[in-house]
This record gives sequence, C-alpha cells and structure tokens, in this order.
Amino acid sequence: MREQLNALAKEIKENYAILETKINQLRSSHSILPVKKSPIDLSVCAVDGGLLAHRLHGADIVITRAVGVNFVYSNSTLKKCSYWPEKNPNPKIFMKNSLDEHEAMVFRSLIRLKEELSCAILSLQKFSPQVLLMDGSLLPLPSDRPGEASELDSLYSEVLKLYEKLYQDCNAKKCSLIGVIKDSRSRKMAKEFGLNCSDSVFCNFLLKEFERTNTMSYSENSGIDVFYIKPSKNDLPLRIETTSQASDFVASIISSLSSFSESFAYPAVLIEADMCAALDPKELEPIEFFLNQLSGMKPLRRNSRPFR
Repeated sequence: MREQLNALAKEIKENYAILETKINQLRSSHSILPVKKSPIDLSVCAVDGGLLAHRLHGADIVITRAVGVNFVYSNSTLKKCSYWPEKNPNPKIFMKNSLDEHEAMVFRSLIRLKEELSCAILSLQKFSPQVLLMDGSLLPLPSDRPGEASELDSLYSEVLKLYEKLYQDCNAKKCSLIGVIKDSRSRKMAKEFGLNCSDSVFCNFLLKEFERTNTMSYSENSGIDVFYIKPSKNDLPLRIETTSQASDFVASIISSLSSFSESFAYPAVLIEADMCAALDPKELEPIEFFLNQLSGMKPLRRNSRPFR
C-alpha cells in the first residue's frame, strides 16, 4: 500500500510540474486581466441549499432546505445580516416511487434546484439586494435533464420556468445575478490548449492573485457570461457566471467578498448560507422511524442485521 501511494504521489507531482511549466509559457499569449478590489457599499444576498437523500421501501425520499442570507456592507464593514425564510428553517420532504438509479439522481438535483431558485426569488423580493449570489451554475447541467418520456419532465419544466423568472426579476430590480462555482469540472479552456486537466487547475497555474481570465460565453445564445478569478493566492480560482455585462464590476465584488483568507477563497455571505442550509445525516433517522411507524412498514432486513 505504501509503495503504491508513493508512486501515485510521485506521478501527481510530476504531472503538476509539467502542467505548471506548459501553462506558465502561455501567460504571455493568454488574455489575463487585473482585478481591482474596491470598498463594498451595497446589499449582497446569497442562496444555498442542503440535501439528504434516502431510499426507503422502494421510494426515493429527498429532504432539503434552502436559505437566503443578506449582508449589508458599508465601507467593507458588515452592518446588518438577515435571513429568509429564517436562519434554520425546517426542511421539506419530497418522495418519488419506482425511479431507477439515474432518475433518482436527477430527482434529487431538480428538487434542490427548485427549492434554491424559489428561495432566491423570494429573497430578492424581500431584500432587494444589488447583488444576488447563487452557489453553483446559473443554468441546469446536462445531467439534470430527465430522459425521454420521464415522469420527471414536469419537474424539469418547472425548474426552467423558475430560472427564467429569476433572470427577469433580477433584471427588473437591476440586481447583478452571479453564480459562484468553487470546484468546476469544466475542461473547455484546458482542451483548447491540448491539456488534460480541469479549467480550475489550468487557471490555478495561469492566474496570480487578483487576476481573472477574459470573459467567455457559456454557450451560444445562453445569455450567460463566464470567467475565472483568483481572489487568494493559495486557493483554486473560482468560476463565475453572470447574466450581467459588467464583468469588471462583478469581478471586483467577488474579489472583495472572497479575499479575506489566503487559503480559502469564497464569499463570506455564501459561507453563511451554506452553514445555515446544511443538513445533518442524523436528521434522517427520526423521519425514517415515523414513516415506518405511520405506514405500518417494518425496517428492511438489511438495515437491521446484527453484524457489519
């Protein structure tokens, strides 16, 4: 085992050294933009969701909650913090029967998106922030789309309508809508240069602290702009998606909100939303107990075995 780990660690180190050399050579030819930090004097709202999933007697059960957190800054000092619907709301429970493994994963993702988008729309109405941050992409992923003639089609359509309403409401309120992705698996930029790595790794070598890439289009006719930014020198860059055309403003805000730590680059308001929305796996236990009790079902044999 130790020899295998040593060999694997050596391979990782060598691959990263090769990548670093190749990518450093691209700095002179690649469009890299400086990012200016500026004092924060605005209201920033962030939305995140927590999720637990469990299969019980053939049914897929999803437990989720979404929380909106609003920070009001004056001269980069936090003056007020508010929550929607509250700091630790009761989670919601959803259930679907007879889903295969792929549909079960799609169901979980769509429920999470539905709750987060609904929370974002209501938080926008409640707080009227100048900036609204979403944890994750501003578009559903290809893996979120159910298969042909799936019973999840109506749920997927509902999620798409919520995205559309969120875009419209942000535009009407002149609020900058921003998606923040801390662990992007996209490989689009790296592939353009023939490199076998994620764009996050590519940009980690390409960018220095307080630098960003040029703005790219998410896809044709998407209306979403994308760039990578490095607010802290010892953490991976963030992938930023926005419906706003003011990329310099967005980059400055994200940099100012995320650069409080050299080793962890992420907006403080999103960290707070994540902590409030997080669910403890132990919360599944009383739900499973009451479902069994109320339905008259007994715990499954494999969950009651006297050995491990």
